[in-house]
Amino acid sequence: MNYEERMNEYYKDFSENDKYIASCILQNEKDCIRLTIHEFAQKYHVSSSALSRFAQKLHLTGYSELRSILRLSREEEKSEKLSLKEAVLANYHKMAEDVRKNDYSKLFNKIYHAERILIFASGYSQARAASEWKRIFLPLQKRIYYMYGHDMVKPFEKMAEKEDLVIIISFYGESSHVCSLAENLRLKGVSTVSVTRMKTNSLAALCEENLYIQSIAVPTPYGVPYEITTPYFILIELLFIKYQEYLNKIS
Repeated sequence: MNYEERMNEYYKDFSENDKYIASCILQNEKDCIRLTIHEFAQKYHVSSSALSRFAQKLHLTGYSELRSILRLSREEEKSEKLSLKEAVLANYHKMAEDVRKNDYSKLFNKIYHAERILIFASGYSQARAASEWKRIFLPLQKRIYYMYGHDMVKPFEKMAEKEDLVIIISFYGESSHVCSLAENLRLKGVSTVSVTRMKTNSLAALCEENLYIQSIAVPTPYGVPYEITTPYFILIELLFIKYQEYLNKIS
């Protein structure tokens, strides 16, 4: 997992001091990469031991491994610029590779035991993904329902029960209505899964399981602003295939 994924995975266990350190690192990645643990601690008014404990909370061996992960991420960002077509194709390959190598057994166990799968989509593009999720998983004889739009948050929240699995699809994962929904569902004891872009976000931190898409925005010179949505469908289809493998193992 990269730094963003680890942040989302373990954020719910952070203390207030951990959250401050996380914010310092996110806002000052260059300093974290180039400074020693003692230099970074002194500059941002935290203790070296707190930095070490923070890295361990991310399931890393220590500050050195944290720096290495950040450095690798920056090197990937600085890689040779691709044409739009090449960038989109590379994005699809990266999406497929991420799904191939990740372990989804905990998620699949929740899907298998859920009475219903309820999907909430934050907008129209996400609603298309929700519709595809319903279409492709429906043959598994699961009851699947979806709603979208901020005006449907309250009806959706009332509909969800403890025996359900709720999937919340939001591109940025920062909309107040989706975060409020996730928080209220957690209070009700409903299992939740976030589907967001690969970035640290509030929704992912609130949900038990996290799924990510690799997103690309079409540059404005190509026309109207547009976000590539195909990664949603790659994710759903490959998850379905891996879920079939999971069912074969437990049968």
